[in-house]
Amino acid sequence: MKKKIIALVLCVVTVFAFTACGGSGSSDDGFHATACIASEPETIDPSLVSSVDGSTYVQHMFENLMKYAPTDEAADGSGNVMMTEVVPGMAESYEVSDDGLVYTFKIRDDVVWSDGEPVKAQDWVYSWQRLVNPETASDYGYFLDGVVVNAEEIFEEGSKDPSELGIKAIDDKTLEVTLCQDTPYFIEMCAFASLMPLREDIVEGNDEWTNPENIVVNGPYILSEWTHDSVIKMVPNEKYYDAENLGPDEIDWYLSADETAILSAYQSGEWAFVESFPTDMISSLQESGDCFIDPYVGTYYLYLNCDKIKDWRVRAAMCLAVDRQNIVDNVSQGGQAPATGLVASGILDSEKEDFAKTDLGPLYAWLQETYPDYDLTTYEGKCDLAKKLYDEAVEEGAFDPKETIVYNFNTDDAHKAIAEACGQDWKNVLGLDITLANQEWNTYTNGLAEHKFGVARLGWIADYNDPITYLELMVTGNSYNYGLFSDPKFDEAIKTAKAMPVGADRDKALHDAEAAMFSENGFPVCPIYFYTSMYCNKTMKNIGYTTMGYYFFQYAQPVE
Repeated sequence: MKKKIIALVLCVVTVFAFTACGGSGSSDDGFHATACIASEPETIDPSLVSSVDGSTYVQHMFENLMKYAPTDEAADGSGNVMMTEVVPGMAESYEVSDDGLVYTFKIRDDVVWSDGEPVKAQDWVYSWQRLVNPETASDYGYFLDGVVVNAEEIFEEGSKDPSELGIKAIDDKTLEVTLCQDTPYFIEMCAFASLMPLREDIVEGNDEWTNPENIVVNGPYILSEWTHDSVIKMVPNEKYYDAENLGPDEIDWYLSADETAILSAYQSGEWAFVESFPTDMISSLQESGDCFIDPYVGTYYLYLNCDKIKDWRVRAAMCLAVDRQNIVDNVSQGGQAPATGLVASGILDSEKEDFAKTDLGPLYAWLQETYPDYDLTTYEGKCDLAKKLYDEAVEEGAFDPKETIVYNFNTDDAHKAIAEACGQDWKNVLGLDITLANQEWNTYTNGLAEHKFGVARLGWIADYNDPITYLELMVTGNSYNYGLFSDPKFDEAIKTAKAMPVGADRDKALHDAEAAMFSENGFPVCPIYFYTSMYCNKTMKNIGYTTMGYYFFQYAQPVE
């Protein structure tokens, strides 16, 4: 997001604590938790949300057909964070037809909205039709393309009406979804934020339906207060079917991105769970037993605007010249691994093997085959080829070496440090100058959609465990294809792969598609590293976690 962003799909800050009326921990007011996962979100509308922080709020207020539930498996050595699994949520059960194309969900009899109205199958029909409707202009409007019948024809082609989407309410408690082909990861999709149920009578015609006085939810927590650019507060939803087992009596999500202040709050005991802090403090926090690292399926990468940097050789040279090992060792310092492609490590193929683990990686494979005299297993060899490609483009007049490229990033010390490291590499290896331009998150994302940058950073966290969640981002016209990459052969390869059954042939098709993206006329992105998730926490347990990047606090409890 991800999604995934759902999508997004970003390196976020998460802070939790126990506070109540001037103190910390539990009190007569109960167990309070405070959090800071980012600055002001763009939206908390499930159909429009596209960031990890926004999706986190959605996951605490709404519940889908399926949900993430904590297991007994520890995510790390702390023992306080537990892995989650996808289990039935609003759906009591589901059945799948023999051909894998029709899913029939039975909605629980005991589920109601926060205003007491029953949750109905029609609420998903409305929500999903709203998502794929081009008029909604959702960044995730493509999410069901090639998965649910007619989704692509509705959102991409505009040849069919949203009412023709392959989803229907058989009755109030029976929902039927028809797929284009057998899609094993579909059930995982049914826990995703963008597909949450929505009440048509609450949402339609009301641009302010997400305000506390208007919002109606079906999940564990209710939005009680939203002071913009300050705090989002939630309290338990007493009508939620599992309300008696919920943890915090209140969650306060503070809206900030100041890493130094966050760490200070953690160290003072004001906040208990922190997922972001200055990189120069990581080692000491690990030594003190405060910092832990969880697996995280995500890729930090740079868009190389194909409209601004038109020659593929310049884009390839920029990819080659970045010293990724230096970045993960000396800049990010969080146990990340240098990225060798766009698809993140941790995404599995049909044999449950890591899709990203190939001999050289798609970022370098075609270049190594095409230019065998250069050893791309070494940084020195990569720099030598980078110089050759860049010089060729300059000599042919395909690129003006005097041009200054603008590198955009959202305000954050870590993003700035990575931008500076990349800029120094490009200057040293290629003689290429860049100008750094930071922006606050809301402004930044709007700028991405306007395609005015030369280089721009983003992180993509998987929406579900399949390579398509990454590769379809680069399809022509995709809402996240900010760098305006367009290759008809790549588009057709992705469309074909999405229509194939899971197996070795599909694995190969997807590997071939990613390899083609990093070949002649390609290199639309510059992958930097594969994510990990770091946090500090000593005082809260039973936190749920998924490698897609979400922490769940519905059932969190204070450590005794």
